[in-house]
Amino acid sequence: MNYIKEMPKVLSSHKLILACLCVLVVLLSACGSTPSQQGSGTTNNRVKAVDVPDAAKNEYKSALAAIDKKDWGRAETVLQKMQASYPKLLSTKATLGWVYWQSGKTEKAIAELQAAIDTKKLYRSDAYNYLAIIYRGEGKFNQAEKLYKQAIQIWPGDAVLHKNLGILYELYLGRLTDALKYYKQAQAINKKDKRLNGWVKDLERRTS
Repeated sequence: MNYIKEMPKVLSSHKLILACLCVLVVLLSACGSTPSQQGSGTTNNRVKAVDVPDAAKNEYKSALAAIDKKDWGRAETVLQKMQASYPKLLSTKATLGWVYWQSGKTEKAIAELQAAIDTKKLYRSDAYNYLAIIYRGEGKFNQAEKLYKQAIQIWPGDAVLHKNLGILYELYLGRLTDALKYYKQAQAINKKDKRLNGWVKDLERRTS
């Protein structure tokens, strides 16, 4: 099976984010997609949305253009400036954490993403998902599992979280029954995911 195993693939839809400015505009509840192509667009209704200045949207476009070119240094500079100018826009921390990770700054990435999570004011699940994938790559499977479960409690309708936890269970921990459980939960949220449907059928065969 062709699994989505690595972070660059999980985050491969940043062009989609650029099209609708998801990471920022979701703070206005104005966009229904996630940084992952498999996402449900679930947001945290317990966190109040904040207004996004036009200048911030333009700066974020610049950061995403740099990401598209894999100009991590430029993206890092723009996002750091945004954090200083717009400290309430916490979703930029998740994007900056990913940029750090892409440029090989794993410790900085972990610190940035954990700082975002620690605010307990995140509107979307991105920081949890990115950090869990980093931990998975580092072989810290228990920490990745914990993050996914915490995020699922906050965003139970996020198909990406269920799906990625299923991947962790199947490919990294060998817990096929648990993997099937979370794949099915993701499937119930996103019925159009044909690849996931194939995974479910395969695991049903292997666990029967």
